[in-house]
Amino acid sequence: MSEDELPSVADWLQQVHVARWWTSTITAEEVLALYQLRVNGLDPRTNMLMCSDGGEDFGWCQWYLWVDYEGEALARDAREGEIGIDYAIGLPSNTGRGLGTRLVATLVEHVQRIHPRARILADPEEANEPSRRVLEKNGFSLIEARRTVTEVVSPRRALYRLSPASLPNSDEPSRSPRMAQPRVARTSAP
Repeated sequence: MSEDELPSVADWLQQVHVARWWTSTITAEEVLALYQLRVNGLDPRTNMLMCSDGGEDFGWCQWYLWVDYEGEALARDAREGEIGIDYAIGLPSNTGRGLGTRLVATLVEHVQRIHPRARILADPEEANEPSRRVLEKNGFSLIEARRTVTEVVSPRRALYRLSPASLPNSDEPSRSPRMAQPRVARTSAP
């Protein structure tokens, strides 16, 4: 993701289906300020990516090492070396078409190229059924649903884990639908 792409994210954060999950504990302006730091390399802990299909941007995602966010990692019982992911589909017209499932599949493949065989821990809000279905379609297993205490307002989180045993054999070609590879703001390996 680049700074030039942040206006699209700003527009998407105003969409009801995005704002419900991304701005329930922080304002859209605060989200964008964090993203600006990240895409400009001033906060390299989180890798920001823009997602496109057929040349059209439709959402964004991010990944990080849980260890870089110690409080959140402890609250979620993240294991050593686990990676966290977050994702969003920008416009309502792009929901319900399988893009979220493809986005997560592509994101997992991207992360696995950088951190082979690493576990991934995702933590959507418990009430976010579409996000939970996307994770389940990609082989994530529900660990538990519970409240975490790292945010001012503490919604219940559904903790999902994708373990190396759930990953496709790296020698086999990917079976996920074709989607443009995400554009990474930070290119150096952690």
